[in-house]
Amino acid sequence: MTPLTERALLRNRGKGERGAAAVEFALITSILLMLVFGIFEYGRTFSEIEVLTSAAREGARAAAVRGTPSEIEQTVREAASPYEVKGEPVADKTCDDTTSGEAVTVSWSQPIDISIAFVPAYHRDVVVKGVFRCE
Repeated sequence: MTPLTERALLRNRGKGERGAAAVEFALITSILLMLVFGIFEYGRTFSEIEVLTSAAREGARAAAVRGTPSEIEQTVREAASPYEVKGEPVADKTCDDTTSGEAVTVSWSQPIDISIAFVPAYHRDVVVKGVFRCE
């Protein structure tokens, strides 16, 4: 091999690998974005479930102090703000003098949607409930 040919080979050696860094960056970036958006979506979903569970407990408290079904539902919907209650909150019993000290449960089925970039959406129905003792 002549020195001229060796120089030409050394010059062209890096040209075939120019796109490799871009491809690696694209692969790593998509995985990193899925991870970051997954963390955000997990936090949002966790927050929604916690707020709805707290709203169910507020509804159970309203039922425990002998609230009507419409008062219970209104209490739940107000306490669930900024999230929307998509089911119908109902109490499993009516509190009165004979049920004093017994547990009353307010519950409903809530659809939860989880969508992360680059991943198919996930849908699940969660039963949200809150328990309080009748007064």
